[in-house]
Amino acid sequence: MKAGVLGVVDGSFDAVDSVTETVSDGDHELERCLEIDRVFSLDGGEMAFAGRAAAESVVDGTTTAIEDDGITVTDRERVETRYTEFVGVPGEFVVVGSGDGTFAFDLIGDQTGTDVTRATVDLDAFFDARDGATPWKAGFYGTGEDAVNGTIHGADLRTDHDLDALLEDSNLNQLGLSYAHGDRELKMWAARSGYVEVYRPSEFESAQYLSYLNDEILPHV
Repeated sequence: MKAGVLGVVDGSFDAVDSVTETVSDGDHELERCLEIDRVFSLDGGEMAFAGRAAAESVVDGTTTAIEDDGITVTDRERVETRYTEFVGVPGEFVVVGSGDGTFAFDLIGDQTGTDVTRATVDLDAFFDARDGATPWKAGFYGTGEDAVNGTIHGADLRTDHDLDALLEDSNLNQLGLSYAHGDRELKMWAARSGYVEVYRPSEFESAQYLSYLNDEILPHV
């Protein structure tokens, strides 16, 4: 796993256990399942975990039928099952595969007695800390009277566009950078809403991704 939505833990826990439970929602009995598939170590010695989560929920919908007197559309509740994979560091943070998977934050929080909330990344501070990095994508929103909103792409936005001038009256809400990370060139993209993806190195695995988040993204959350 090398992409997902970051959730920050408020509280402390040393491990996450697998659990299956039934909860009530009105007239519905809904199943929730949290499975821990493996526990492993990061390069810095921190423990990490990986697993899967699924949860049923009640959603509103409609059904359509053709009858003798025409077409009938009926409002009807139905049970939908959501699924996500996740990785994390106990007591620190959890990453789910996409925004649709953030329900796993609640399952992990309930199981560990903590709160896991979707992160907001200060991309302006992150960008300032990456001196020498090449920005290849930037999304920004205005904060002043003459500010500009938008998204720009390029090989190097410092030369293709006057990025520094744009950011004088704007803040970043998404950012793509290429820069040296250890002995390798790293290409990444992040959104203010907590999504972080590493494109290169292509062989990045979950342990390396978690170490990267821990070292470089968490200080700006």
